[in-house]
Amino acid sequence: MIRWLLLIPLALLIAIGASSLFFLIATMVDPVMATLTGDTLFFGFWSFLDAVLSSEDPAPIVTEAFLAVGRLVFSLLVFPPLLVAVVSEAIRARSLAWHAGAMAVLTAAVPWILRGEARVANPAELHVSFILALTGAVAGLVYWAIAGREAGGGETQQAG
Repeated sequence: MIRWLLLIPLALLIAIGASSLFFLIATMVDPVMATLTGDTLFFGFWSFLDAVLSSEDPAPIVTEAFLAVGRLVFSLLVFPPLLVAVVSEAIRARSLAWHAGAMAVLTAAVPWILRGEARVANPAELHVSFILALTGAVAGLVYWAIAGREAGGGETQQAG
């Protein structure tokens, strides 16, 4: 019972934090990610600022912007580890390959699923998917190291 109340949520928080840190570093170090996030933040910030300054009541615009960022962070960094952790507990998966692989595949697939098409427009999209897969793998590795090795509750063997 303590496992469900303390260990799993703690492991998820640490895994999400580790993968978020990895993703942040990857967006600064990797040239493709740096260009993508830099352009997105630059144009997004100025569009946001323009909308706020041209509105009589900017509160709904600010609220919607924070909700959009929250949805994006949840979809990419929180949902994949959460889903894989729940499934891992249900099927009692203990393998590092399962945790890291499932989180990597799910995290990399999120943008493709949300977009609703599997067509690759350019190689940069595959590059971003690769970075997202690494981000998911980091979450899987950290979760497994803390709680995944004993998924499904540790049954003890009795000598007999």
